[in-house]
Amino acid sequence: MKANSVLRGKIYRLLQFIVAACVFIIPFIKTSNGNSLFRFDVSTLQLYAFNGIVNFASFFSAFIAILLVTFLFIFTTQLLGRIWCGWLCPQSFFAIRIESYAKKIKNKTMRFAAEIILAAVFALLLTLIWMMYFVSPYDFIETLKNSHSMLIIGVVLFLFIFADFAFVRFKWCKYVCPYSKFQVVMTDDDTLYVGMIPGKESQCLNCKACIRVCPTHIDPRNNPDADCIYCETCVTACNKIFHKKENTNGILGYVWGKQDKLNLKRPNLIVTFIISITLVFVLIYSIVSTSEPVMIKIDESVSSLGNGIYTCNVEIKNNLNKPVRVKFVNPDNLAEITPEMVRVYIQSTKTETITINTKGDIPNGKITVNAYYDRNNPPLIFELNIK
Repeated sequence: MKANSVLRGKIYRLLQFIVAACVFIIPFIKTSNGNSLFRFDVSTLQLYAFNGIVNFASFFSAFIAILLVTFLFIFTTQLLGRIWCGWLCPQSFFAIRIESYAKKIKNKTMRFAAEIILAAVFALLLTLIWMMYFVSPYDFIETLKNSHSMLIIGVVLFLFIFADFAFVRFKWCKYVCPYSKFQVVMTDDDTLYVGMIPGKESQCLNCKACIRVCPTHIDPRNNPDADCIYCETCVTACNKIFHKKENTNGILGYVWGKQDKLNLKRPNLIVTFIISITLVFVLIYSIVSTSEPVMIKIDESVSSLGNGIYTCNVEIKNNLNKPVRVKFVNPDNLAEITPEMVRVYIQSTKTETITINTKGDIPNGKITVNAYYDRNNPPLIFELNIK
């Protein structure tokens, strides 16, 4: 029993670190098409996901995606309660780390200073990573240099997260977080919660260790409490007390509702699940049926012919039932691109080599190429390294 409890605690902490590591590295993982493994690009309204590109310029697709995420949150909350808060939420993960590291320092002044420093470091890391989910991490520094609005957004986001980590932390979970309020009305008598295991009420030692360690300052023995964030801190503390005195696990743990029995036949759960599955198929259909009429891919590997002349390959796929003409333009007027226009026939793919003739020194060693295939649509924008 003791070994199982310790193992579960280790798995819980390991999973938290794995999730945090994935959040930090996903934007930097490149797929075969040269994009991030998962990232939403705000400049093109495109979602890069596992070597695929989803265009959310379509309002319908974006609307369905928002509905799907909403109903998945509802379904997860109805079944597992606030499992997101304790296991996956970055806010909880970093808040727990800050408090656990700072508690090791006995001097109150030094402990407060450590909390401020940790809050600043974690806030900076989280700000940079969150922004890289919306701006290419490979051109992140250049984007900040050239876009004052992105820099302002970054500074505001950092200050907000820093204030949260330094002074608010779990008060945010208890009083402010919209998901916290949302889950209160979504749970029912069969939802998973953390609290007193039924039948063990009389075994309580009344040591109140669970209350002392609870980050949201509730009594975990009161079943269930809407302010609980499922961090398992109380379970660990209770187990430690019982291991020392009784050599057994404590009286707190995960409980499936008031009957402590998993119930998947609840009408609200079934309806939410059906709606979520339906939205998945609708979203897939909308993405497939509204795929890009013309797909353009410019090879990132640029070859130099000398004298400021460069070449690269362009692949154009025309999904329309009419031929199209794709026009290539350098908006900065720093280079001439030939051929300026490429014709692609009905339902066909064409690979063309374009020549970029620069007119002098290129700032940052990059050339921007805008590809137009319809005067009524915005161009596809590419940045090529020509160093």
